[in-house]
Order: sequence, then C-alpha cells, then structure tokens
Amino acid sequence: MWKIKDLEINSYVVLAPMAGITSSAYRKFMRRFGVGLVYTEMISDHGIVYKNEETLSYLDIEESERPIAIQIFGGDKEYLLKAIKYIDEHHISHDLIDINLACPVPKVTKSGAGSKMLLNLTYLEECMREIVATSKSPVSAKIRLGYDNEHINVLEVCHILEKVGVSLIAIHARTAKELYSGEPHFDLIKDLGKHLKVPLVISGNIFSVEDAIKALNITAAKAVMVARGGVGNPELVSSLNDYFETGEIKYHPNIVRQKKYCLEFAKLLIEEKGEKKAMSILRGIAPKFFFKMPNIKLLRNALTEHLSTYDDLKEILDKFIPDEE
Repeated sequence: MWKIKDLEINSYVVLAPMAGITSSAYRKFMRRFGVGLVYTEMISDHGIVYKNEETLSYLDIEESERPIAIQIFGGDKEYLLKAIKYIDEHHISHDLIDINLACPVPKVTKSGAGSKMLLNLTYLEECMREIVATSKSPVSAKIRLGYDNEHINVLEVCHILEKVGVSLIAIHARTAKELYSGEPHFDLIKDLGKHLKVPLVISGNIFSVEDAIKALNITAAKAVMVARGGVGNPELVSSLNDYFETGEIKYHPNIVRQKKYCLEFAKLLIEEKGEKKAMSILRGIAPKFFFKMPNIKLLRNALTEHLSTYDDLKEILDKFIPDEE
C-alpha cells in the first residue's frame, strides 16, 4: 500500500511504541487486527551497550512481528551508535531503527534524551546524520511539535531529518510539556505530508475512526499511529482498515468479543512473561477492554483488585459476561 524506502507496508495503521505495553505479546495480538507496522517498547541505548538483561529482552523479536521498528532512546551520540551496531552485529530481526525524539518523561529528558533533543538542533543534526550512516537498516524518528510553546520547531526538525536521510517521520501533535493532555494541534502541521519527501505518520488522541480521519485530513499524513486509543480496543484498528478500504465506518464493539480478545491477549502475555508477571501487567490493561461498556464498573474494579492468575481472569469475566449461546 505504501513504502518506507523499499519496505512495503500493507496497512495505513501503525502501532505506536508504548513503554510497558508494546512487548512481543501485544505486538502479535494487535497484528491480528491489521496493523501494518509495529514498534518495540522504548529501549535504552545504555541498556543495550552494557548488556542489561532486561533491556536485551526487549530485543526478542519473532519474524511474525515484522515489519517492526526498534525504538531506541539516548542523549549521547556515541551510545546511540554503539547500540545500533550491537543490533546489527547480533542480527536482531528488525526493519527500521527508530530514534525517540518525543518522550516527555523527566527520567528520559533529564539525560538529554527523548524530546529534550529537540532543543539542540545542531547536535540533533550531527547525531542523526551519523545514525543514518551507521545503521544497516532505514532510520525513522518520532518527534513532537517542540519541547514547549516557546520552542515549537517541528518544521525545522523535519527539514533536518529529511536532509540527513531519515526514511520516516512520526509526529505526536503536542509539545513535550503538554505530555498527553489537551487536544493535539494538528493545525500546526496542516498539509505537512504534502511537503515531505518521506512518509509522515501522525499521532495524538486517536481514539476513534473519526479522530483518525480528522488527523489525516488536516496533516495529509500517509498513515495514522494508534497508541492509547487501541489499548483494550483492538477493533479500532480493524475498523480503520475497513474505512480505508471501503470508505465506510463500521465500528461496533461487542462485550462478548471484548471478553474473547482479553483472554486471547492474556494467553499471549503469559507465554511471554509467565503467569505472575502477566497478571500484574493485566491488572492495568484488562479493564481497558471494557472501558466504555455499560454497567461495567464492578467488573473493572474486580479486574484491578482480584487478578492473580489466568483462572481468576476467566472466572471474573465469566461472572460478569456470559458467553453467547
């Protein structure tokens, strides 16, 4: 359908990188609904270089997950380059190296990484040029509009990224200081996709098909990136694909199907993490499968407070949601 250099992407829906969520299990689960490109969780360059066991586990990628971007963060060019060389030398399955220039979280920005790199464009250009030259695979970047309202430099950053040879740009249409609050400012990058030589992917408050249509129409992006709006809501992806194929909006989540999806994801997560850790993660994610369902507060509370095993999950869901006969 569209290309990143020579890499063909068969859907206009991209799965965003999300810390603590987009592990292998989640990526494989969302693949079933038609995402065309997935990202790893944000991975520390220092963790890779120093061979931290947990960090390296984020690089456990199955061929079935491809095409996939490995997203790295770091504020020191030398460590970023070493991390990329490690990935190439160890033949880790991937299709893109993505550099995180968007993360607004203080524990990332305090080291000069993530969105903090948007404040020093001279260093950013130097760094990204060497990354492109070093990586054996195409390089992409995820950015924000700028660090804060006084430093909205998204157009200048895009120009730099194109100049140094980046192959894809994803933009979260807020500043770093805004975090995830308020409405994204798509108007500040109106028609940007028409002026870039590389594909533009747009991100920010994509919770419905209508949200995606609005973002794409304003920015002329090639594809839409689904993040928080898709967590526990996988039919958002299939509904977006239906829209891109037919022009019709068909989005009618069903509580019995949501129960089925939740159990399917739980099994994948247990395979990856083990039951104890998987259930700990699911206490935060499972309630999202039923977020806008009617009369569901007691179910969501039970999933948050009484979930220790897969059998607990099945028992809770069976109690509140009988299977259709």
